[in-house]
Amino acid sequence: MDLPGRLASSESQPKENKQHTRRRFIRGVGVAVPVIMTIRSSSALSAQCFAPSAAASIALLHSRLDREHADCLGRTPGFWKNAAKPDHPNHNFWVTAGGEGVLFSTIFGSGFPGKTLKDVLGLGGNQNYEALGRHLAAAYLNHQIGWVPDTVLSIQDLIDMWNGRAGSYSPTAGVTWNADQIVAYLLTTMPL
Repeated sequence: MDLPGRLASSESQPKENKQHTRRRFIRGVGVAVPVIMTIRSSSALSAQCFAPSAAASIALLHSRLDREHADCLGRTPGFWKNAAKPDHPNHNFWVTAGGEGVLFSTIFGSGFPGKTLKDVLGLGGNQNYEALGRHLAAAYLNHQIGWVPDTVLSIQDLIDMWNGRAGSYSPTAGVTWNADQIVAYLLTTMPL
C-alpha cells in the first residue's frame, strides 16, 4: 500500500541506480558461471560414492577437495528383485551379474540358510536383518556387474558388513556401524 507523499517501491530507486544494480548482478553471474562450470561433472545418473572408511570420516572428505571420487551406478534391491524374473526387461543384468541360484550363505558365510540371493531380495521387513540382507545382495550384484567399483566396495567389505551387523562393523578406527547404518551407507552406492 502506498502512502501519500511516498513513492511506490518500484519507483523508489532512480533509473540510473537500477541499471547499475543490474549491470553489477550480470557481472557477478558472468564471473560465477565459469567457476561453477569448472567443477568436475559426472553422469547425471550416477552418484559420487566413497569407500566405507571415507564415508565414515566425513570431515576428512571435506578437508581435501582434490580427493578422488568414484561414480557409482548401483541399483537397489527392488531393481534386482524385478531383474531376477525371467520375463523382466532387465533380466539380462541379472544373468550378467551371475545371481541365479547363488546361495546368500555361499557369499556371506552365514545367514538365511538355504535361501538364494533371489529369495533374500524378496524378503520383507527387517526381522533377522532382512533389510541388510536385501541391500547386501544388491550390493554384491552391483559389484559383480561393475556398477560399483572395487575401490569403493569390495566383496570382503560386504562380508565384513554382514559379520558386523549387530553393531561391530568398523569402517574406520573408532567408528562402528549397526545394520541400519550399513544400509544407509549402501544406499549411497545405489542412486538408481
